[in-house]
Amino acid sequence: MRVREFGLDLRPLRGGSRLAWVLAARLLGLLSIGLTSVAVVVQVYALTGSSFQVATVSLVLGAGLLVGLLAGGVLADGRERRSLILLGSGWAVVTFGALALNAAADNPRLWVIYLLGALFGLTEGCAESALTAVVPSLVPADQLPATGALVTVTTTVGAIAGPVVGGALVAGPGLATTYALAALGAAGALPLLARLGALPPGAPGDAESVAPAGRAAWWPALREGLAFIRRSRIVAAVLVVDLGGALFATPAALFPQFAERVFAVGPSAVGLLTAAPAAGAAVASLLSGWTGRLRRPGRALLGVVGAYGLVTIGFGASPVLGLGLVFLALAGAADTISEILRRTLLMQHTTAHLQGRVGSLWLAQAMTAPALGGVLLGLAAGLTGPSAAVAVGGALCVGATVLVGWCYPQLWRHRAVGAGPEAGRDVAEPPCDDVRTATVQS
Repeated sequence: MRVREFGLDLRPLRGGSRLAWVLAARLLGLLSIGLTSVAVVVQVYALTGSSFQVATVSLVLGAGLLVGLLAGGVLADGRERRSLILLGSGWAVVTFGALALNAAADNPRLWVIYLLGALFGLTEGCAESALTAVVPSLVPADQLPATGALVTVTTTVGAIAGPVVGGALVAGPGLATTYALAALGAAGALPLLARLGALPPGAPGDAESVAPAGRAAWWPALREGLAFIRRSRIVAAVLVVDLGGALFATPAALFPQFAERVFAVGPSAVGLLTAAPAAGAAVASLLSGWTGRLRRPGRALLGVVGAYGLVTIGFGASPVLGLGLVFLALAGAADTISEILRRTLLMQHTTAHLQGRVGSLWLAQAMTAPALGGVLLGLAAGLTGPSAAVAVGGALCVGATVLVGWCYPQLWRHRAVGAGPEAGRDVAEPPCDDVRTATVQS
């Protein structure tokens, strides 16, 4: 493989592709959210002096996001998707603008932040589900791996740049200005999304593929998505494989304890520990072009999740800060490659009329599992100490990955599109009643 093949594959962005507008709008939205996330934490703590209140605001936002993701998955498979995306982006403008006015008031109200956070989580979840469902329809099937990498790059850039710029703005111009700039960024995404045109649900021309609408049909529609996941061994394996890392090897909650007790460098190291995975993720994203040329992406996914567990063990066993930062950067790189591969496999193996529901279930898992994993590691650290807890968690991640490979041999045997006579098939898995379940959708 030549060196230039490691670079990002930009083919999905060429020729006036609508994907370019989606990614530009998504990046603006993520940057705006990053600005706001920092400002909210600072403002709530300044108003209350309570870390519990800060955590509660995050919990309210997370609860709204979870409901929005699940509801949005059903809506995205039964309604015109662009309207859902525009609704989320439009409400973001309203939310950030209202937060700016509240921050500029003589007496900022805490309840306003709670209310806006819950409503924003709900609408953002709906919009993100619709956006996830739309992306596979914007590019040819052979460009889905490159598309997955590009989506991950926007996520990484937003996750790094948004909070960094937000911190500088809060310390400089102040909270109201930070919120106002976030509102401007969200507003800038609207004309980009408006250029997309209509984005109907399901496969083009396939009216029967549209999920039924109406409140009474929500649970049957969501249950259809769950049934599809059970039938498709590839999709089920992709959703399960990352649980080992999320539940057992998420050390971020222990960073303050590591800084104080293990590395003995004080709170100043927490920022470095937090930034190290992001730095590794950024490098991996920019050098991810090779992921689209893999003949056995399922094996690569199992390997990279196992590698994530191994480097987590290395972090837990690190006696000095510098070595710990290296292992965390490697963990961030492994997690990013894992996300690219998982996103690509889900886009390829999910039928068009279920993209919203399956995508929303994946996003809901991605949001809740790391939070639960942090709680588990926190409990374990209280019993064994942080180093042992993280090392054991990494070992459990490796073991869980081996177990997934054993229980889902279809993922191990799977060939990428164009990699041989069985390309695109869930090898050794008989077709389901829905013939599209075990095939790659183009």
